[in-house]
Amino acid sequence: MKRKIFSTMIILAGIIIIAYPKASEIYQNYRQQKLMEEWQQSLSIIDEGYENEEDLYGIGIDSTDINADEVESDVIFTEISLEEEKRLRREMLKTEQLEIKRLEREKKQRDDYIKNNMDGILEIEKINLKLPILRGATEKNMLISVASINNTGTLGEIGNYAIAGHRNRTYGRNFNRLDEVEGGDIIYIRDGENNYKYTVVEKLYVLPEEVWVLNGNNMDKEITLITCHPRINPTHRLIVKGKIIE
Repeated sequence: MKRKIFSTMIILAGIIIIAYPKASEIYQNYRQQKLMEEWQQSLSIIDEGYENEEDLYGIGIDSTDINADEVESDVIFTEISLEEEKRLRREMLKTEQLEIKRLEREKKQRDDYIKNNMDGILEIEKINLKLPILRGATEKNMLISVASINNTGTLGEIGNYAIAGHRNRTYGRNFNRLDEVEGGDIIYIRDGENNYKYTVVEKLYVLPEEVWVLNGNNMDKEITLITCHPRINPTHRLIVKGKIIE
């Protein structure tokens, strides 16, 4: 009986040993596929973009909703007393003060969010760009600034540290001028403790599904900047690659 159990265990062990490489290969392929899907999802946000500052902050007003005749007909000009005028002025002042406080509160919340979710500061002097790099290329982060893509390289280490950013029709916003960058230009990143300096080695245009641009070569400390191209009705992605200058 013991011999039979021992023999069965030997057979099972042999099957596991034989099957392990294949199972490992299947698992690695699955992880790679999931990673590619995550990258594709992050990169798809780039193409959504936004048209103007109103889209960025959600404060746009559609003038077609306002009927000039209706507004004009509702206005009644009357004489008001001095006391009434003072009261109206006080109310207007109070409203203005409340609005200022609201804007200050929103600015503080925004600044705190950036501070707590920032990899560092990206700077490209040639195109007058200086922006915080937020962690994770989510829709929220990319409406605020540029953002690093999850599961790519780590800043300053061997691998491909990838940053995605929008382009819009306002000159100089985010990666709007990235197409002006050429080989030999310098990319700076400061994270508060270290200053990293990359030199641009390549600029290319790829299709949206070509996520291979996010892969590293396992030898160099690389950086990749990604945005949509062209700015209006994008069909491709603009890729700027750099290598660290030690």
